[in-house]
Amino acid sequence: MLDFIEGKVIKVKPDRITIKTGGIGYLIKIPIRISKNLSEDQEIQIFTSFVLREESIEIYGFLESSERDLFEELIKISGIGPRLAINILSTYDRESLQKIIDQEDIGSLSRIPGIGKKTSQRILLELKGILPSLKYERDQRYVDILTALINLGYKRKEAREVLDKVYGSQKDEATIIRESLSILAGKDGK
Repeated sequence: MLDFIEGKVIKVKPDRITIKTGGIGYLIKIPIRISKNLSEDQEIQIFTSFVLREESIEIYGFLESSERDLFEELIKISGIGPRLAINILSTYDRESLQKIIDQEDIGSLSRIPGIGKKTSQRILLELKGILPSLKYERDQRYVDILTALINLGYKRKEAREVLDKVYGSQKDEATIIRESLSILAGKDGK
């Protein structure tokens, strides 16, 4: 619903910030480690995840879209809600979490408040194949190719899914775009 919010930071607390944009102040919950890098009156762009529940509407924010994507993958895991996902991302950044997943380090995950051994195992199992696809987010070539696919009329989510499958640093841009278009054209033809 909201991809990002850009504006001036009005208030910073350890687990949330208020951003003013267009005369509206948005309360955004954030990982604790992010708040240390923010200050009042700072202009920022924050990538958001909008969580609608029966009893509340909450906006969660991240400095990178790939971290937001990771948050959204975490809350898909059974037993992990937004609060626990924020706890995880407050404790570990994306790269640290990748190392924990690669090393199958259940102990490090179990140290996070609210996560036991079974939940740690479930997180390892669920994220094992997902995290590698998130690592290309900061690569400028990846972003340029994704933008090109979107400009050709494909939806961002669909283009990203296909690009994550075919992207590789050893391939040139033309090959990646050709393979992506081939898959996307196949989906439209179904």
